[in-house]
Amino acid sequence: MNKPQFPIDITGAVSALEAHPILTAMSDEGCYHEQEGLRLPLGIYNISISRVSDKLIRLCQRVETYFNTPNTGDPQGDTRDVLLEIIDYVELSLYAAAEHVDDVKSICTGFFKHTSIRDKNQAYRALDKAVKQHKHFVASAANAIKHQQSRIRLATLEFKDEAHVGALHGFFIEGVADGVVGPSSTFHRSKKLFSLTSLAWEILLFVLLVSRDLATFLRSVCVQREGPVRVASEQFAKAVVAAARLPIYDFGEAHPFSRVTIQLNSPEPALDLLASSLYGSIRSGWSMSSIPTFGQLKSQYEGDGKTKQFQLFQPESVSFQRWK
Repeated sequence: MNKPQFPIDITGAVSALEAHPILTAMSDEGCYHEQEGLRLPLGIYNISISRVSDKLIRLCQRVETYFNTPNTGDPQGDTRDVLLEIIDYVELSLYAAAEHVDDVKSICTGFFKHTSIRDKNQAYRALDKAVKQHKHFVASAANAIKHQQSRIRLATLEFKDEAHVGALHGFFIEGVADGVVGPSSTFHRSKKLFSLTSLAWEILLFVLLVSRDLATFLRSVCVQREGPVRVASEQFAKAVVAAARLPIYDFGEAHPFSRVTIQLNSPEPALDLLASSLYGSIRSGWSMSSIPTFGQLKSQYEGDGKTKQFQLFQPESVSFQRWK
């Protein structure tokens, strides 16, 4: 089975989001959004994409700073401040992605006079089924953080690869089992740790996949006001660039790139946008021949004044992902 492919113009001059040009070209005829107290469909979509993109950009910028900071195994002072900001923006990014599901649902609902009519519509039912599959991780993580006091925790694994000495950063969603605080059994049944940089791609690909399914729905229900249009999406493109500037690796979990193919396109001058100098990023890829060595994983637990037992663990494996 061929993986879905998504070409992305990193300048944002052409939107990579397949629903975007359809929403831009559609007529307001047949819309009940304003009667329901909603923005029109394009407005809902633009606000939602802007929110997700903004949180991801801020997350990736802080992760890039963290990769460039020494002593992340024992963060103190300004380094710890960056770590705490990363945790905040991981959570905010997950919230924004989960809210994007509600925004897409609002777009769809506004095409029907009643939800009972919507729920019988075959195109809507197909969209709803697809989105449920795409949203599983982000929605579950957001709900756990919001309702179960499950916090995001970072962990750092030092490595050496030829002349490169550095650290790989992962995260886990905290849980409690028999009084021991550690990775949540709900999210970490087989893998205790997820790559921090893959989270950005997880959310980006979630948005791309939902946009593709939304486009299919829109073609069946909306009235096109004009022919094909060219629409930009600079903020989403900036989020993609911010993620591509980071190293790509996994801790044994299925990396998002195993499910889809991302093709970054740009005019030559724009390639400098991708140059972060971080080892393992798109412009400074991992070595093809060396065998890296790894140190101990250092987990950034936080005491609660009562719990005395915290689970220590090592990732089962580490894989360096390479851009093709």
